[in-house]
Amino acid sequence: MRNNSTWAPSALSPIAWPDNAWNVPLSLLVGAGAIFLAIAPGLVYLIFAAAVGAVDMRHPDASAVQVLVAQVATYGPLGAYLALMLPRIARVSYRELGFRAPTASEIGIGLAGTAAMWLAVSASGSAIEALTHHHDTETAVALMQQLHSPGERVLFFSIACVLAPMIEELAFRVYLYNALTRYASVPAAIAGSGLVFGVVHAFGAATSQLLTVGVPLALGGMILAYVYARTRCYWANVTTHACFNAISVVAVYVFHAK
Repeated sequence: MRNNSTWAPSALSPIAWPDNAWNVPLSLLVGAGAIFLAIAPGLVYLIFAAAVGAVDMRHPDASAVQVLVAQVATYGPLGAYLALMLPRIARVSYRELGFRAPTASEIGIGLAGTAAMWLAVSASGSAIEALTHHHDTETAVALMQQLHSPGERVLFFSIACVLAPMIEELAFRVYLYNALTRYASVPAAIAGSGLVFGVVHAFGAATSQLLTVGVPLALGGMILAYVYARTRCYWANVTTHACFNAISVVAVYVFHAK
C-alpha cells in the first residue's frame, strides 16, 4: 500500500490505507448486503422450484441438482455486488486490491499454498477425528456423492473449482481480510478471516461440524489469507483455493476419500 499524507496506518495495523477507507458503518452495511445475497437468491430459487414441482424431496438426487442451480443463482449476484462495492469501500483501485495478472512467483506461492492448505486441513481433520472418534462429511462432499450423471458432475466441478473460489476469495480475503487489516494487525486479520471462513463452511450443518469441519477449514482459511498477505494478488488466491478444491473433488471421486 502507498504511504503519503493521506495514507496512514491505524494505531494497530501496520498497513496504510486511505483515511476514509473501510469506514465501519459502510463496511458493515456492505457486509450485510453480501450476507443477504449469499442467502436470498438461492433460497428464492429453491422455493420457486418446490412450488412448480421441480424439487421432489422423495428423490434426494433430484434435489441435489437443484441445490447446485441455486448456488449458481447465488454466486452470480454476490460476485457482481462485491466486485462493484469493494473499490468504493476500500478507496483504492482494483489493481491495488489484487486484481491484476499474477507473476510467476505469485503463482508459485499460490501452488505452495495449495500444498500447505491440503496438509493443514487433512492433518487437523484426521487429528480431530482421532480425538473425538467422530467423523462428519462436509456438506459439499455429501452433495457431491448424490450426483451421478456426467453433466451433474461437470456442473459440480465448475462450481467447486471455478465459481466458489472466485466468489469466496472476493468475500473472505479481498473484503474481510482487508477490512480487518484497516484496524488490526496482519496476524489478527489472518486469524479472524480464517475463523469466519471455517465457521461459514460448517454453518447450517450438524453442530459437531463446527469442530470436525470448521476447525480444519479455519486453518485452511488462514493459509489462504497468508497467501493474499504475501502476494496481494487475487488470482494467486484463486489458484490456491481452486487447486485445493480440485484435489478434494478428485480424491472423493477417484479414491473415495471421506
